Amino acid sequence: MERLADLVDLYEYRVEDLLQGRTPKGGKRALLELRSLLIQSRLPAPLAKRFRQADARFRALREAKAPEAPPPELPPLLEETPQEAPEEKPQDLRSLALKVWRLLALREVQAKAKEFLSGRREELRLIHAFLQNYQTYRETEGFRRDFNLSRFTPSHPIPSLSDTLLDLEDPKVAGALLQEYLETALHLPKDLPLPPEETRAYLRRFLNRLLEWDGAFGLPPKRDLLALRRALEEAKRLGASAQEVARLEERLKKEAQEERRRELLLEEERRRFRVAMEKVLALLNLLPTPQGETPWPEVPAPGEVREHLATLPLRAGRVQLGPLTLTLSQAEGVWHLGLAGEDHPLEETLVLPWEDLEVWAVREGDLLHLRLEARSAPRLYELLSEGRVLARLLSPEKAYAHLRLLRALSARLKGEFQPEAFGPALAEKYRQAPEEALLDFARKGLELTLRRLGPADPLPFLQEVGRALGLEKEAEALAEALREYLGRRPPTRETLGGEVHLLSLTPEPQALKVGNSVLSLRLREDAAYVGQAGEVPRRLKDLLLYPLPEGTLVLAREGRRVAYLVVGNP
Repeated sequence: MERLADLVDLYEYRVEDLLQGRTPKGGKRALLELRSLLIQSRLPAPLAKRFRQADARFRALREAKAPEAPPPELPPLLEETPQEAPEEKPQDLRSLALKVWRLLALREVQAKAKEFLSGRREELRLIHAFLQNYQTYRETEGFRRDFNLSRFTPSHPIPSLSDTLLDLEDPKVAGALLQEYLETALHLPKDLPLPPEETRAYLRRFLNRLLEWDGAFGLPPKRDLLALRRALEEAKRLGASAQEVARLEERLKKEAQEERRRELLLEEERRRFRVAMEKVLALLNLLPTPQGETPWPEVPAPGEVREHLATLPLRAGRVQLGPLTLTLSQAEGVWHLGLAGEDHPLEETLVLPWEDLEVWAVREGDLLHLRLEARSAPRLYELLSEGRVLARLLSPEKAYAHLRLLRALSARLKGEFQPEAFGPALAEKYRQAPEEALLDFARKGLELTLRRLGPADPLPFLQEVGRALGLEKEAEALAEALREYLGRRPPTRETLGGEVHLLSLTPEPQALKVGNSVLSLRLREDAAYVGQAGEVPRRLKDLLLYPLPEGTLVLAREGRRVAYLVVGNP
């Protein structure tokens, strides 16, 4: 940290020397080398700001001293050259979307891998057994016609926790295993003439067949008690000695006890792995629709550049993506993507960190898709998803109908529901509460209610309390909102139902234009404030709902990153 501060100081001194007309110590070459070093360094925010300010002065000086006929620079990437524009192919856009989906799924897979590493790792062991059995069965004759798996006989057991051939304690191994599982499920309709919607049902049948197999758990084979009983009966019939009969009876008793222990252990193993199976099947929600519940990532048409998304023909030039200027260049047949003065080889997928952002570059043939994501986007998107539900709960329509329904649902799940306790009189208390306190109250109520609800469907309970309160339509709308909130995990830009905007907090005020409203966003020390002219600014902690005529502005913050979207009035 101190060394970086010294380097930034040195850069400022050398730039100041240039501005004063003096040759900096070490000459211009030393200054350029120092500049390149600082560009590649991960500077803390205060040092990064000082460097950008000094570098802006250096670039302004360099441009002012540029010759009248400067060498040609890279042309803008979107310069009109119709003859070079590649023909749009739907399959290319689909391939780009699939590669973006893989990057998005990778984030969630890494988080799930950490979760599955705890305990006895049943989920990882079950996935490993599935992949082995599926790959073996795929090579057998009749595989493509056996939709019901009537001919399938498992051949690979679930590995034990102490299996030395596996390294399931390694997060990288666990993550790779989950990725292979999702890829196998994704390509299932290609292996079988199976509708994509049937992917989950087929995998459920496959896993059930595996768990029904006694040999799946590595337990000793079933004991032949019938043979022992026959031997005992034969010994009695032939008049064997009392000692021989007693020996056979004792052996039969011990074998029966061992078989009972084995059955109990088998039942317990099946129970635990059936719980794991549901978690394994829940991972299929990450698949793109219609196989899973994740919408396909948005990929604009070729030549279209949006705030944080772009799809472009692959040719040398510059492109502006949000606050960044990227360059495309080709050297010795290899394409490179330039960011902050450094070129990176452009392969099929490329993720470049820049401060608290990530630049995603995905290539398919002569097309390049670029998108700007926050490095903390999963958390920001979770907050925005929560904010969409809270915007409905805090709507004052019909005397805060949705908030009253949520409280009534929580009471019903606890078994203490009395309709008169959740009537319109509660609305007056909500109106008098400070906005920040009401938001905290709604967030805690939502968390408590969902914890009590568990995996159950909220619709039947909400229909019951909705009829009691005379709010049937509102109850159905709230049930749909809760279903969507619970079913879209993890949320993505596409599932949030609105255009997501990302920005970095700075000490200088930033204007947010939402419809006809203009708000100011300012960072003061570690606190962020949002407000309009002539009103007291409201503090943005991690989540803030700001009512506007156009709808409710939902703002989410993590560190210096802010994401926001507008939710229409319910």
